[in-house]
Amino acid sequence: MRITPFDIPLLNSEICQYLSCKDLAHCVQVSKAWTAWFTPALWRDLDWPDILTSTRQQEHIQGVRCISMRQMGPILALQSCTNLQRLDFKDHDGDQLQVLQVLGKISTLRHLQITLVLEDDNICQQWIRVLEALPRLESLILKSGQLADGKFIQKMLQLCIGYKRLAFTFIDEETYARNEQDYQDTRAAIERMPDMQPRELSLNSRCEHYETNIFQPLLDRCPRIEKLTLCSTLTLQHLSKALKEKRLAQLRHLAVRTYAKQSCLAELLSYDEGGLESFEVATRIGKQVAQSLIQYHHQSLRRLRFGQTGILLSALSEVMTALPNLRSLEATVLPLYEGDITNIPLDKHWVCLGLRVLRLKVETRYYHGTVGSTEWVGSMHKRGIDYVFSETAKMKSLQDLSIGCRQKGLYLMQSGYLTQLGDLKQLEVFDLASTPPEEFGRDEALWMASNWPRLIRVQSHGASEIFRQTLLEERPLLEIVN
Repeated sequence: MRITPFDIPLLNSEICQYLSCKDLAHCVQVSKAWTAWFTPALWRDLDWPDILTSTRQQEHIQGVRCISMRQMGPILALQSCTNLQRLDFKDHDGDQLQVLQVLGKISTLRHLQITLVLEDDNICQQWIRVLEALPRLESLILKSGQLADGKFIQKMLQLCIGYKRLAFTFIDEETYARNEQDYQDTRAAIERMPDMQPRELSLNSRCEHYETNIFQPLLDRCPRIEKLTLCSTLTLQHLSKALKEKRLAQLRHLAVRTYAKQSCLAELLSYDEGGLESFEVATRIGKQVAQSLIQYHHQSLRRLRFGQTGILLSALSEVMTALPNLRSLEATVLPLYEGDITNIPLDKHWVCLGLRVLRLKVETRYYHGTVGSTEWVGSMHKRGIDYVFSETAKMKSLQDLSIGCRQKGLYLMQSGYLTQLGDLKQLEVFDLASTPPEEFGRDEALWMASNWPRLIRVQSHGASEIFRQTLLEERPLLEIVN
């Protein structure tokens, strides 16, 4: 009997991860052998409520996304999926008690994302029973607008000691007011717990009392964290203390999704001497934080993401000229102004030549002209855009690119910016969604098809029909997303 690569489970899984659902659906129609090879991958992960149409394939289902608690029929059908490992609930409007009773019977679960009303004693008790009945569970994402007493929190955390991933979002503030002493006792109990095992931890709360009495002692009990996401200001301050005392030596990925002062972020970055591999922040970034990233993490950083509050172009330039191993950058570049533009060292060039992903949104909100107009020539906005494109053109390893601004005409052939990118031969994804609708025509389509041989996807909400037709004529397998 002849063995093919598809008969070897490890190779089959490796191949299938690069195929879309559409590709897999085509594969299963080729022959009986291909049907046997690719059917498990096709049905592995489903969107709700596809579970109702898959009664013959339930043995292959491993994950179900976007589950609604309002429909008990499909939820009951989950019990028939003998290899179910991942469940993601999208809402909490339904009979939570009955849903939890079903979950307690799915002993194969490894990942669970759910929102619960943890103020109801019956739901709390049933939730504890669920955790006790799921021996394989290793990833939990829990959100609650209301919390029960501190004893429940303590017991829940004890059941989660061995999990690899934990994410908690607690919002309500009124519960604390009714149980102040109880939560203080809970903090003391958490501090006495043995160390927990999560490699990934996410903490989010609007209530400072939850931060003080739950999140902060919980962080102290998780010394093996490699990836941490914080959406809570007080816990961020506690993190600085933990890093200073070298209690989180394995931390490599940090996301700060709350407001933080520049000085606090710079100080925090100076304590993590192990070197971060990825850093995400929602606060505006200036030179102080940029210099800390360079001084303490310049050899280790692989991924940076600066949120909507953005980063100054001069600070971005400083980062890009000093991080040689950077592979991915996502950022909003703050509104360009004269003082910032003059601080860019034009004699220094970006050193991250192995960059794979670059997604920039350049804010030019104070300029209302069009690219190429009389007002554009000689403006500081043109100087800023010129700098970004001239450096991007040298990143020959780029695979995913998006540079957007508010002005029309940025990527039309006559502007000259598109043609600067002709050496990006590894480019696979070109995203124009953050630019205004453009009347891309035949010339732009022909240029992309001839200069980017690996291009497989273009995303644009302003693609004209002639642009789409021309691009698909040149590249029939190309995906164009509006």
